[in-house]
Amino acid sequence: MDIRQQIEGVKQDLLSEGLMKEKLNELEGLAAEEAIEQALQDLQEKDIATIEALEQSLVMQPKSLEEAEKNIQLIFDTAYGEQSETMRQQMLYTYLSNVLANIRNSKDLLARYQAGDPTAIAVIESNKNNPEVEELLQYMEDADRTSEDTPPTEEKDKE
Repeated sequence: MDIRQQIEGVKQDLLSEGLMKEKLNELEGLAAEEAIEQALQDLQEKDIATIEALEQSLVMQPKSLEEAEKNIQLIFDTAYGEQSETMRQQMLYTYLSNVLANIRNSKDLLARYQAGDPTAIAVIESNKNNPEVEELLQYMEDADRTSEDTPPTEEKDKE
């Protein structure tokens, strides 16, 4: 199975976990941002001449999406060479896989909490005043209600 198929599989798993298509699109945007940050960080390992050549090639203050995409491609090509597209795909897959694992772990924790598991209760209670945890719990409860009422499907997501 190639990386694109793996990415599509993870996307389908995310949708089947109750994630809505718009949230999946947001996640892909966040994954792209993280990949760009990583590529920029990896560029720091390159020699000065390579970085200066990249600077000369970049469109300063891009005015269109095409110019911005060209800049991103140049950054990845400089950072990873012939492996640039593979690295982009791998970073997307890793990001989405981590999100999927976090969703599943959160759902498991919530289910154990609701079932009265003392360990789960202790974990959640110790984080009750954390706004991120409260937001996650609310999101998971809303997603559970939504997925029970209307499970996500390809047809519904296209509407």
